[in-house]
Amino acid sequence: MAASRLARGFPILVCVLAVSVAWVAWCGPPAAPPAPAPASPGPKAARVLVAYHSRRGNTEKMAQGVLDGVRRVPGAIGILKKVGDVTKEDLEQADAIILGSPTYYANIPGAMKTVIDDWAWKMKVDFTDKVGGAFSTGGGQTGGKEHVVTSLLLYMLSNRMLVAGPFYEDLDKGDIWGEPGSSAMTGPLDFGVSQQELDGALRLGERIARLTRKLKAPEGKE
Repeated sequence: MAASRLARGFPILVCVLAVSVAWVAWCGPPAAPPAPAPASPGPKAARVLVAYHSRRGNTEKMAQGVLDGVRRVPGAIGILKKVGDVTKEDLEQADAIILGSPTYYANIPGAMKTVIDDWAWKMKVDFTDKVGGAFSTGGGQTGGKEHVVTSLLLYMLSNRMLVAGPFYEDLDKGDIWGEPGSSAMTGPLDFGVSQQELDGALRLGERIARLTRKLKAPEGKE
């Protein structure tokens, strides 16, 4: 009995399917849902180049800390490179440049100084109004680390850049201050880079990134 009912209903089912296929062929497939409207673009990202010279890895570790600080800031993009690998395009696209150097005989190493001088002399890069910051490492307590930071900042000022250092605040005492840059003592009295010194690197990267975003943001927005 059930088989007889199924046999009688089968031609009807075939007819319904045939009509459906014919309808789709005539009208075309169902229209796809409309694509969502593209999101309105936000302020252009701030590109921060962190360029460093390092032989033993200490300045590189500080550079990574600076990069981590940059990445704390929404809308900032950090690029990390050794100074010898930096291209003219890297420099021209950067909105900010943070330089890191070890201290050799109380000065910037000659190899790094030659490279950064060539950015202006040979590459003819226009650094006008780019934001700059600096950090250094060195073995002694008073071995010239601050002199290296100052020399890097003077290089930037001579190339028409705007410079800044890390931002500090003591909420308990109501103190607020800044410093020219960040540094780490890396031996022989204090080998390596401590967490406190990395904190200074983080603060430097974050400060430069925030300042760059503020300068790039449309008026009244950040």
